[in-house]
Amino acid sequence: MNKKGKTVVFMIIATLLNLVLLAVFFLLLFAFLFGLLPTLVPAVMEIPAMSFVLPLLWFGGAIFLSFLVYSRLIRWATVKFDLENKLDPIFTPKKNRRERGE
Repeated sequence: MNKKGKTVVFMIIATLLNLVLLAVFFLLLFAFLFGLLPTLVPAVMEIPAMSFVLPLLWFGGAIFLSFLVYSRLIRWATVKFDLENKLDPIFTPKKNRRERGE
């Protein structure tokens, strides 16, 4: 398999990993914000703005945490498995692009 093929497979697997991370953090934050937090601090649910703030924290927190973990995992895998030499760059500056004989 050439570098382009390896890059495509890597991106598909990385995207699936990102979706799994998003789902995990989505469920964990739901359990914390709507299950554990009201039992620890019962006064939180009495605040009228919490019906708007908690879902924002839930969605935003899940997206932020999944992006943070995903980017660190990709950075770690790039160094650990020397992926820069094994994969084709996805975004290259115009001056560094290869000439194609098409």
